Amino acid sequence: MKKDLLIIVHRIPFPPDKGDKIRSYHILKHLAEHYRVTVACMIDDLADLAHVAALREMVHQVHYQVRTTKMMKLYAIWSIFTVRSFSQQCFYSKKLQSEIDGYLDQYDPAAILCFCSSSAEYLFRSRHGFEELKKKVLLNDLIDVDSEKWGQYAEKHTGVMRWLYRREARLLLPCELRIAAEFDRTFLVSDEEKKVLAAHGWVDKVEALSNGVDLNYFSPDKVSKQQSPTADCRLVFSGAMDYWPNIEGAVWFAEKIFPIVKESVLEAQFCIAGRNPTDEVLALKKISGVEVTGTVPDMRDYLSTATICVVPLLIARGIQNKVLEAMAMEKPVIATTGAATGTKAVDGEAIIVADDEQVMANEIIGLLGDKQRQLEIGCKAREYVEREHSWESHLARLDEIIEA
Repeated sequence: MKKDLLIIVHRIPFPPDKGDKIRSYHILKHLAEHYRVTVACMIDDLADLAHVAALREMVHQVHYQVRTTKMMKLYAIWSIFTVRSFSQQCFYSKKLQSEIDGYLDQYDPAAILCFCSSSAEYLFRSRHGFEELKKKVLLNDLIDVDSEKWGQYAEKHTGVMRWLYRREARLLLPCELRIAAEFDRTFLVSDEEKKVLAAHGWVDKVEALSNGVDLNYFSPDKVSKQQSPTADCRLVFSGAMDYWPNIEGAVWFAEKIFPIVKESVLEAQFCIAGRNPTDEVLALKKISGVEVTGTVPDMRDYLSTATICVVPLLIARGIQNKVLEAMAMEKPVIATTGAATGTKAVDGEAIIVADDEQVMANEIIGLLGDKQRQLEIGCKAREYVEREHSWESHLARLDEIIEA
């Protein structure tokens, strides 16, 4: 009989259609093959209620609580009058705490895996007592150092938003450091993220657990070349377009870089493909050659039409799934240094890295005029992710730690 294992997630880990959910889904899928998994999670998008049944088919049982976007905003405001960060306040539910404690009354899981810092609250505030829970194997997947991200956001804003982001960074860091000290193992997505946390405290029990990519799903062989042929001069940027770094990157590229490209390559197109585009992103359609798709049924259809995939993020943490997915589709990727961080791909061979507006534009113009180099970089990109970003090889480390 399989051993029991509890996974506490700040957001339902299905479907794998956005950054953190891609990682949590693949971790869950892997562990469910070896353990009898129970999932406890928050649901912050009412549309995700439709996926609870599918999640239940993957695991032993699911406990969840719903908190709408409006409720999340109210909890975030309320956090200002407490000593907690809004991440901790928004993703903590007393009802879910009760269900988790009820589960622990009945079951003795071999390990408990918390996903993101906010999920650790359910162990710190459990009526079973954290010291008692420490007798089990406790794992936390921080993914990124979120306190650093909020600090970066603060530097990009002024007034009230700067104060809020600085407060979030200040309150989250001690929580991250406590997790690193008290959990048996804490994971970050890259060695670069571990170095960021190491600048603030003890990281002897912290290690990098890199992202993978679904190499069977994101494969050029799975997309019809007739239905989605590669265009001659099409640039594609994919991602959730209600996420501030993506919004900032889309606007920066469309307003500052794409016009330079357009001067030399008149037929150039820039496609922004992703869910929930904000008004700021939608306004970019007024620029000649810019397309904003909104939610798409299958991102592979848009990646397959790309001549080049661009990832112009000015703020980026960890490893970008959009980079790995485009590389898996054998597409040349041109990204900023931040967006390329966490990969070991060689600049100029399997990826092109550029931060300056003119330099990035020049790289794009040169690559658009060189089909042979497009093919070479795309092939090396695919080879790279096959070699370095298999989910199976990365996640085997979890089994080693739990069994040890």
